[in-house]
Amino acid sequence: MRIISLVPSHTEILFALGLGQQIAGVTVHCDYPAQALSKPRMGTFADPDVAGIISTQPDLVLAGGTIHKSCTEELRRAGLRVFVFEPQTVGELFIGIEKLVQHTQAGKAGIQALDNLKSELQQIKEKALKHPRPKVVFVMGNRKLMTPGPASCQYDALQLAGASLMPFVEEISYVPIAWSDVSSYDPDIILSCGRSPEEPPRKRCPGCNLAFRPCDRDAASIMENPLLAQVPAVKARRVHTIPCHFLCRTGPRLLKGMKKLVALFNAD
Repeated sequence: MRIISLVPSHTEILFALGLGQQIAGVTVHCDYPAQALSKPRMGTFADPDVAGIISTQPDLVLAGGTIHKSCTEELRRAGLRVFVFEPQTVGELFIGIEKLVQHTQAGKAGIQALDNLKSELQQIKEKALKHPRPKVVFVMGNRKLMTPGPASCQYDALQLAGASLMPFVEEISYVPIAWSDVSSYDPDIILSCGRSPEEPPRKRCPGCNLAFRPCDRDAASIMENPLLAQVPAVKARRVHTIPCHFLCRTGPRLLKGMKKLVALFNAD
């Protein structure tokens, strides 16, 4: 089976299932694992090379949701088999991986990899339940500040890792907020897409389409915000940045990110 992946997280899942050899193409944003870098490029995540994909004649194309709607329709009109996969919860992520195991005929190796991921998730849930739930705000964006909403996989992952998050009435993926909203919630911990203190500024996070890169933010810039001076997270210096691939990519590394969060939430 020859497979083309149009989503970085889908590419990571394929490699985790032992299907690296079957990958016939990826986007320029598929940068993990290292073996993905040697695969033929089929455009970008936001703008796949439809003509190139059709000419490759793969057995299966893995696409995202709304962002790939027109691309998916065109590929299907060309007679290609397309699997659309955009999980909004961790549970949906695992349902999608199970379907991928079936669609790709991953066999025993794929089933074993899936079982290992399920076991890892169960351990994360059990550890999270052993501790009090801190109030957490995860900020994204720069000039336009946002936080994950209830219809996002990040929101679900944070909750499963033990966070008590800002409540929202609307079931939307990303919610515009202001720093005053963060202050009003009075969080114990503030998280942000960003870089660690020892990292140099980066021009771009692979796959990030925001004009002002959230990955360029560091914890110090948040703690210096005068609107947050009285927030418990700032007073206790519990402001942390987390690499985008540990929370924003809905693939195997999401579990690694959740493990880090459980440890972070329950650190003294």
